[in-house]
Amino acid sequence: MSIGPSTSALLKTTSHARRQDVTASYAALTRACAATGDDARHAELVSDHPLDVWSLPASRAIALVHLGLEEARALVRSAELLEQHRVAVVAPYYSAVRAAAGRAVTFWHDPGKRRRDESLSAWVTAAVHRIGPEAALWLEDHDPFAGLLDGLDETPLSESARWFLCECTAWLRAEWADIDWPTPPTVILGARQLARCHDGGMHPRLVLRRPLWRGHREWDLVAARWSNELLRGRPDDLQAYHDTYTEHSRADVAAPYGHIGAWSGYQVVRDVVVLTAVMDTVRRAHLDSRTRELAVHQVACLRGAQSAPWDWGKR
Repeated sequence: MSIGPSTSALLKTTSHARRQDVTASYAALTRACAATGDDARHAELVSDHPLDVWSLPASRAIALVHLGLEEARALVRSAELLEQHRVAVVAPYYSAVRAAAGRAVTFWHDPGKRRRDESLSAWVTAAVHRIGPEAALWLEDHDPFAGLLDGLDETPLSESARWFLCECTAWLRAEWADIDWPTPPTVILGARQLARCHDGGMHPRLVLRRPLWRGHREWDLVAARWSNELLRGRPDDLQAYHDTYTEHSRADVAAPYGHIGAWSGYQVVRDVVVLTAVMDTVRRAHLDSRTRELAVHQVACLRGAQSAPWDWGKR
């Protein structure tokens, strides 16, 4: 494998399961690069969640390795939709998705450095929400419970922890069904955190790692807030986020709450967002001991073994 030094060091120290995953991902990457003419030499794995992100220094590009072809196509279409509506977004290098070694690979312009700016995140989120769902009939309805418990039985968690996650999901699904949504469906990010923006040296752009959805904007607003409320770390400036979002949001869809935390459905949606974040960790618990310990810790937080604010470590 002609990989960069950081990824090479990772493979020497990580678990067998994770080494297999990275090796399979790189195999898909090299085959896709052979088809596009891009250079996979010295590629570095810069992220493996929610999907593998490879930096290609020789091509000055980023490659994403997806497990599913349809998800990869939806991600490219999502970025193209945002471009059409003049939303600042990191654009794909090619509209085509490459199938390789049982996976799918997409290529993107280098996004540059991460910008941790709540106002910037609010601005780009408001821009996404201004796009009506009629602009993209191919968007799927946002259902946070679809596939949420996939892989739970195969995780190295205790039977008690798995039972708790099933019961928690069932209870929240019932609560979700009774939510009275105050605003109509629109295009949403459907993520579980602040919108990620990067700066490549010209101007900041949104980075997509998952496709867009048709859903309620309250999900994105809750997702931008929950970690500030429940996790330790540098506090986000929620007032700056709220003020910027309100300034740039659609004037014809006024929310009947002063801020998202005052909305009656906030806690239910917040708990679903948090459960989604925990399950993201749980599904990766087989990779190595650190991720397994993190999954056990996060489940314990949900069960009340530790009171908020929780310390989930580096995020």
